[in-house]
Amino acid sequence: MSSEDDYAKPERAPIYWMHEAIQYLGLDRLGLARPDLAMHRLVKKGALHPRKICGRLAFDIKELQLVASVGDQKRERGRPSKFL
Repeated sequence: MSSEDDYAKPERAPIYWMHEAIQYLGLDRLGLARPDLAMHRLVKKGALHPRKICGRLAFDIKELQLVASVGDQKRERGRPSKFL
């Protein structure tokens, strides 16, 4: 067993910072003047649920993949509402 195996680097957490999430969703390629405001709209709409780490917004990669595939539909947390 080598000493390099003992000090293996830990795997990076599956989160993206705001600028990485903008690039992942392709908002920077749409020609928007402020793609960060588009991200804030997605958060306000309920499509994304960010974490705040050291005063910066961090997004889970699984949520970004869901928004990229399904769209910006609002997702609720907790129990689903009853059908009428």
